[in-house]
Amino acid sequence: MAVIHILDEVTANQIAAGEVVERPVNAVKELVENAVDASASSIEVEIADGGMTYIRVTDDGCGMTEEDAKLSVIRHATSKISSVDNIYHIASLGFRGEALPSIASVSRATITTRRSEDNEGTVLEMTGGEITEVKPAGAPAGTTVEVRDLFYNVPARKKFLKSERTESSRINSMVGKLALANPDIAFRLINNGRTVIETPGNGRLMDVVSALYGTKTAGEMLPVEEEGEHIALEGLISKPSLLKSSRQYQTIIINRRVVDSAVVSKAVDNAYHSLLPKNGYPLMVLSFQVPPESIDVNVHPQKREIKFSDEQSVFRLVYHGVLGTLTSQSTADTIAREMIHDPGHEVVKEHDFNPGSIRVEDKPLGKPDIGLSEETRPKSSWGEPSPSYEESRGQGADHFGERRAPSFAPDTEEKDLFTNHSVFDEYRKEEPKREHLETDPLFEEEKQEDPVIPLGQVSDCFILCQHGKDLLIIDQHAAHERVRYDHLAERAEGIPVQEILIPYLIHVDSGDVNLLEDHRADIEKLGITFEQAGPDVIRITGSPEDLSAAEMERVMGDIVKAYHEKDVPSPETMRHRMMAYAACRGAIKRGDPLNIRQMKELIRDLFHTSRPFVCPHGRPTIVKFTPVELGRLFKRP
Repeated sequence: MAVIHILDEVTANQIAAGEVVERPVNAVKELVENAVDASASSIEVEIADGGMTYIRVTDDGCGMTEEDAKLSVIRHATSKISSVDNIYHIASLGFRGEALPSIASVSRATITTRRSEDNEGTVLEMTGGEITEVKPAGAPAGTTVEVRDLFYNVPARKKFLKSERTESSRINSMVGKLALANPDIAFRLINNGRTVIETPGNGRLMDVVSALYGTKTAGEMLPVEEEGEHIALEGLISKPSLLKSSRQYQTIIINRRVVDSAVVSKAVDNAYHSLLPKNGYPLMVLSFQVPPESIDVNVHPQKREIKFSDEQSVFRLVYHGVLGTLTSQSTADTIAREMIHDPGHEVVKEHDFNPGSIRVEDKPLGKPDIGLSEETRPKSSWGEPSPSYEESRGQGADHFGERRAPSFAPDTEEKDLFTNHSVFDEYRKEEPKREHLETDPLFEEEKQEDPVIPLGQVSDCFILCQHGKDLLIIDQHAAHERVRYDHLAERAEGIPVQEILIPYLIHVDSGDVNLLEDHRADIEKLGITFEQAGPDVIRITGSPEDLSAAEMERVMGDIVKAYHEKDVPSPETMRHRMMAYAACRGAIKRGDPLNIRQMKELIRDLFHTSRPFVCPHGRPTIVKFTPVELGRLFKRP
């Protein structure tokens, strides 16, 4: 008996459907692309329960006869191509003849269609891919496909679907991208009876962007236009000031087909280069017109990816087009990040210090004294101590005019100053004469760490310190961040919530509202409570610390970006990020003046933290210059 056997048609169809229709958004995409191929001028999509119970796509395209309607649900039946040679010259969106059969095999579907020249239309009823009824009916010109109970006969596939919010968000995003790819077609998306997308179909891309993302976003877009050999690029890109939380707001269109392209994305990233922070992506809509034979669209079951015959040309075209747009709109100093020359200093690392033994002092102890120190000189020889700034202000300007320069009278004898004998001789470090071998000490002497001595503050931002012969520069904000972070980390696992008297209203992308709802429990552990106040608005009712509305908007933006990452961060990682932000929020800022006492306290607290040499964000807190490095800056040999 043969081990290999042919699968029955139902099983084969469901396996094939799994490649094409992975979730409701794939069904919507395939049906809308069929409507575009049918030369429709308006397309309406209606979904219910995230597309899991109901999907309807209606167009005013060319329609089908009864015979064509019956053939359209047979696998590999298509009007787009007729031979293998046509695969390399595809100008339509669909060409495999798999979409309708795949969708019908895992749902209960109805097709209603009529050509404009026919007097009556055709209704085709199907269940699980089998035609159950064909009948004539009155219908408007065009085609309507209704899909009910998607995956009703594939429960294993259905259980892997996400929540209704998530599936609806995917469909919203896909319909939006298809509208951007076809600005000459009027799109409408109805979700559970509410219209969420409506575009004018007047052929203007900027109007579609305005309809999808708002007029404020449209005002931040810049037009891109570039031509190369056999390839043309046009579209819109956002200013560097407008960022989104993920790449889902980046739309790449090749011959009206929405695709993902690593080559195009990389070229855009390189063009923006240092204009963007680490977390954030520009919004863009880039549309390419290329010869069909120069691309291969048959490399992915869902046709999401394509291959270019000359990727380098595409990369260069995108890079120069985007960069040219950015540089032509603004002067170089407003779009480029300042490049700071690295003088060759060292970032302090763990092995450079023993933090537990660090002392913070006003001046060195135990240093040689040649008679000029405060302890040995007569007080009268230096005059009385200078009054403080506050005391001087009360005495008026005349007081300063009357003051005489203090006399210089070191207590070293005059006869010693004018002899050939140096006053430094007794402090010279000469090698002692060894008349016998040294023996190891009975007890090992503990190495005394040089104290850190604050010298002053530069630009109300950096603290200059002496450590032995080295110069330390401490970033006061980064140092205080580390101190505050360690204090927060000592608390309980959850971050306490502080109720807000007047809740904050924060605008987020509509798709991100669903994302936040899915992670509500984890977000509440971060000390944030919220509720949905509109399709793209959330109301913050509680927050950690005393964050303002603007600060909470930044926090929620960071949380959304984190959840959009490929590897969703763990609750511990999110807690770290929240504590890092809270530590940053309350830390000493650049521009805050500190006196010596405050500097000493900050440095002392810093060296009692778990990781004194980096802030919670991984930036260095201390930079060290050795005498050799300082000499190199002054071109000393």
